[in-house]
Amino acid sequence: MSAQDMEIEEAGRLWAIRVRDPAFADWDGFTEWLEGDPAHLVAYEAALADEGWAVDLLASAPAPVGVEQVTTRPRRSWWPAAGAAVAAAIAAMGGWAVLDRDAPAQQIATAPGEHRTIDLADGSRMTLNGATRVTIDPDMPRQVALAQGEARFEVRHDASDPFVVLSGGTKLVDAGTVFNVVQDGDAIEVAVSEGAVIFEPGANEVRLAPGDTLQRAGKGARPVLGKASPQAIGSWASGELQYDNASFDQVARDLSRSLGRPIRPAAGSERLTVGSGTLVLRGSPDEVLARAGPLLGVRFVAEGEGWTMSPAHGPPR
Repeated sequence: MSAQDMEIEEAGRLWAIRVRDPAFADWDGFTEWLEGDPAHLVAYEAALADEGWAVDLLASAPAPVGVEQVTTRPRRSWWPAAGAAVAAAIAAMGGWAVLDRDAPAQQIATAPGEHRTIDLADGSRMTLNGATRVTIDPDMPRQVALAQGEARFEVRHDASDPFVVLSGGTKLVDAGTVFNVVQDGDAIEVAVSEGAVIFEPGANEVRLAPGDTLQRAGKGARPVLGKASPQAIGSWASGELQYDNASFDQVARDLSRSLGRPIRPAAGSERLTVGSGTLVLRGSPDEVLARAGPLLGVRFVAEGEGWTMSPAHGPPR
């Protein structure tokens, strides 16, 4: 391994530790580092997948006098700041996370193009798409705050203690549900695959059933209801994107989140629709887009760090 490769590997480990510190705020720096070289994302994901280095670092942290060193799960009360950050990193390795109820609120983030599944303390499950950030407070195990990105929730229903998602100033309450939420700036999208979700419970609440979708362009905007195939909702979490007359704009946003590279609809084509089909997300971005083109009737043209999507035959009309 070259000296440069070793430097990148070490940087990936350091970022893996830093981004799971509840006080971490350098998201712009993290994103800039990831986008600086394709090898950076590989190193970051390798750090998440290999917990051996973190375990060694944690084991090397000295315990205060009078505190017994343990070899299984260290007591959080004596972890130094660096150890706590490492523990948070370990908690999300391998695509899953286990939350410590004695820990402070934890912020979990995915890199562009990264997917991660978190098993929550109450038995529910949450899958995060790329470039997503959530906050979980162990003292409130039935509540998750989605700051940005996309998440699919599989909720263990409890009528006496409803599961709540806070997103963009909006409250979503579970009623026995599998549902998908997208937070993009001030815009929010909710789609229900199973059960029901109550959007903004209260006098003006909206109850969403399987196949129902809701989009709100921004705070104060009026929610717009729609329909989708329940089987297609949140299908990205299983490595597929299912479409039936979806708009170019939606497809571009879905691909951008899942691939970690910007996809933009060509000017004037945002409201055009694609054909029907199931796109498998396996492989590199180039391989995925090579399959997507003929399947959806579009073409992708490389532009900077991403691609522009346009109709396969002729300019948009």
